[in-house]
Amino acid sequence: MKALAVPILLLAASLAPGPLVAEADGFVTLDNGRGLRATISPAHGGELTGLEIEIDGAWRELVYRARDYSATDGWRGKAPLLWPAVGMSLEPVGQRRGYRVDGRFYPMPGHGFARDRAWRLIEERRDEAGPFATLALSSDPDTRRHYPFDFELNVEYRLDESRLLILYSVRAGRGNDGPMPFSIGNHVTFRAPLLGVGEAGALRFRTDLPLELMRGEDRTFSGRTIPSLYRGEHPLSALPRRRAVSLGGAEGRAELTLFDPSGLVLTLRHSASAEPSPPAIRFNLWADTEEGFFSPEPWIGTQNALNSGAGLVQLEPGEEWRWHIEIEPSQAGLPAAATQEQSP
Repeated sequence: MKALAVPILLLAASLAPGPLVAEADGFVTLDNGRGLRATISPAHGGELTGLEIEIDGAWRELVYRARDYSATDGWRGKAPLLWPAVGMSLEPVGQRRGYRVDGRFYPMPGHGFARDRAWRLIEERRDEAGPFATLALSSDPDTRRHYPFDFELNVEYRLDESRLLILYSVRAGRGNDGPMPFSIGNHVTFRAPLLGVGEAGALRFRTDLPLELMRGEDRTFSGRTIPSLYRGEHPLSALPRRRAVSLGGAEGRAELTLFDPSGLVLTLRHSASAEPSPPAIRFNLWADTEEGFFSPEPWIGTQNALNSGAGLVQLEPGEEWRWHIEIEPSQAGLPAAATQEQSP
């Protein structure tokens, strides 16, 4: 694929200016030609590993530890897919990390296994709507050690004029013996503050989700919900350090907006073709203002859903399920003087 990508890129560039697709160092970069770039790493779970905006001729990275896969004692950042489980899967009997299907125990890593697998790069090009790349992950003997189902998992990353669209699809194998269960999430992590201007705790977020889904001592969903203390607009400093705050209580498209001290605004939206019965977590907030990051993770599911069934999607053999995430930055409120990044 790499040998073909460079000539295609050079031909596209020679014909006319506009959105391009490039491949280098194992990464795929999409550029919409309007000041928005996204970088994907097929080798690292097919994840989004960079999202940049152009300000006054300079590219500014919004993703925490973008394209940096060196060892770290802190949070790894980027935007790994969490599938087929979000959070921990904890077997009720024995408290082992996993779950049972038809009486047989299957170990399940925290947040599932999709983020730890290399994905296949299926297609990378541009069309009338803009540049896009499609990747896939399929069941194999190794995935069946954790998950006894056949599946095809696809993601399309696409840039339009102003947004990054991440379009996931999950298809259950026709030969599966019964419904295929899963929950899903994305641990997208942004820099805090986004442009390095001001204090991390001064970054603000807003969501109208009305409920907080509470965790028990084992860090899985307890089954209890309370009215959310985080409904409306709040500073990042209001969140507990490195303790998940799980928000839900509404169906349909979920939305969360970040207001950076610089004036940059970043909006996340997500929706699915079908939703599990409530309650389900829609945004799982995870932050550390000292380290300087914020993960407003879009989720559909709950911790330990494979055991509890809470927020669990069930796909019949041959069925397909789709999940749509939008990430839209806006520079409308960004004064020129606020773009000068401060030293840490």
